[in-house]
Amino acid sequence: MDQVVDAIVEATATGVFLPGDRIVEAEIARSLNVSRVPVREALRILESQGIVVNTRYRGMRLMDVGVERLEKILKVRLALETLAAREVLEKMRDDPDLLRPLEKVVADLHAAARRKDAYEVARLDAEFHRVLCDISGNEILLQLWEPLSRQLTIIFGLSTFQKELASIVSEHDSLLESLTEGDMNATEKAMKVHILDYTQAIDYEGFVERLRQLETRSPD
Repeated sequence: MDQVVDAIVEATATGVFLPGDRIVEAEIARSLNVSRVPVREALRILESQGIVVNTRYRGMRLMDVGVERLEKILKVRLALETLAAREVLEKMRDDPDLLRPLEKVVADLHAAARRKDAYEVARLDAEFHRVLCDISGNEILLQLWEPLSRQLTIIFGLSTFQKELASIVSEHDSLLESLTEGDMNATEKAMKVHILDYTQAIDYEGFVERLRQLETRSPD
């Protein structure tokens, strides 16, 4: 089941499926070489996470990535992750090794960028922020953040088409450095630059439209 969910997310993050596309259960099952049952269950999971939207007369479609939706998602992220960073810095006083999992993710980010593996960079980008919430020790915070994780992987994946991978890695270097130094002001500033840049620097709607024009897509 998770493999089917992740395959749909990866296909969306890499531009195989595009935000707003109609989802046809039979076509996905055929492309993944699985029966329709796991695809149906996967789509239910994705609908519960806001990635798939089922509307009357339009059927089941992938989420849109319009500016308004992105701003809402990223404002929630900023609030949750700023709180996570504060709690991590407090816990670091008693646990100097607390950041080790984040260091591992950043090392993996560097390796993925060197391989020019854009999807892996996107996945690890989301993983960095999940781990930040996890090591805060605040399970409620993590429970609030995790439903956003697959939406973020798609957003991050689409952003890698327009943003240098090295730039994405550099932003995580800055975040890790400010956390390591215990500097909440610098961490909050780096967080705002990293998170809010996704709406200010990237034209998702225009980019998706250009992809549609470049590809020969089956009619809805």
